[in-house]
Amino acid sequence: MQSSRGKRLKQVALSALLLAGVANAATIKIATVSPLSGSLTPMGSEVKRGAELAVQEQAGAFKALGYDLVLAPYDDQASATLAPQIAKSVLADKSVLGVVGALNSSVSNVVAQAFAPARLTMISPASTNDQLTQNAWTHFNRVVAPDAAQGVAAAGYIADELKAASVFVISDNTAYGNGLTRALLDNLKKHKVPVAAYAGASTAAQIAEVVKRVKASGADMVYFGGTDDTGSQLVKALRAAGVTATFMGGDGLDSPSFLQRAGIAGAGVVYSTVFGPVSAFSNALDFNDRYQAAYKTKPSGVALYAYDATNALLAAIKAAATGNRALPTRAQVSAAVRKVNLPACFTADKSRCATITGAVAFSDTGERLNSRVLIMRFDDVLQPQVAKVQTVSAESLK
Repeated sequence: MQSSRGKRLKQVALSALLLAGVANAATIKIATVSPLSGSLTPMGSEVKRGAELAVQEQAGAFKALGYDLVLAPYDDQASATLAPQIAKSVLADKSVLGVVGALNSSVSNVVAQAFAPARLTMISPASTNDQLTQNAWTHFNRVVAPDAAQGVAAAGYIADELKAASVFVISDNTAYGNGLTRALLDNLKKHKVPVAAYAGASTAAQIAEVVKRVKASGADMVYFGGTDDTGSQLVKALRAAGVTATFMGGDGLDSPSFLQRAGIAGAGVVYSTVFGPVSAFSNALDFNDRYQAAYKTKPSGVALYAYDATNALLAAIKAAATGNRALPTRAQVSAAVRKVNLPACFTADKSRCATITGAVAFSDTGERLNSRVLIMRFDDVLQPQVAKVQTVSAESLK
């Protein structure tokens, strides 16, 4: 019979082994890259929070496989100039196996180039510039429709629904704004809609000048390609100058901060979006409740897409992982992302729902196989209303 002292020694040894196992658990980090300071903080925080909820929900499953799952947020301040240093920091941390981000296309372009040699995979929940999936990158992916899809949907709506006589097109001079407006111009031409002029405006002086040009042009439609901070300044300046032309933009205006900044000038604004309101997704109620409980505010569509992007990344890491605390390589995770196939889910049961925005799978260029574009309009009391929904396949964008 084993002595009581022997039993105690055995229990101590077992406890030590268990503690050692916990201490030696390999760490897997998911990085987010988005603006967490500066004018785009509201949208950048949505990226971080959506990813954070997904990581929190799956931490237990990863722990069972022998891994500690950690979120590592990086603040890019929406600056492509800061992107190289951020990319260097992310690459230096060998426990980072994937990135959710960036928000801005210009930042995504820089970090994706830096990540290419290491094949560090990234899934953007928001970068829509067309060129990002035309570089033969095997590590870049996105869960949102690209600018080309927004250009198709927006131009069709301008021609068929708004029946605009002429459109004054304005970019905020960013990679995102330039890409979006170029896509729109191409499609307006196909619909034979006259373009009054094309201009860039991002500073206060440029906005003041372009408002004068819009007023002089007599255009009955203004299309803006850019982010909500500049967009809100522009529409307020137009309305203050007495310009009543319909104001339309892209998904850069799909943010609570746009209305906070634009105020009553936001009434009647139309925008295409790859996001849309949370209410537009049939199974988002549970996510909405969890988000509000955690952050004391309502989520926007950016958070939903960040959540789905993170779940797709985590599914790929699981597929590439062998367990026993051995980390898969970044190249293995990158390859696994392109094989991810998460089905659409139509239940609020989060234990069975890995997606909110629909099925997630990627083409050989990193585009989502099927994405959607919504045309939205703020009514007189600043409530967003769905005007049109269009599904776009990756195949149709080639």
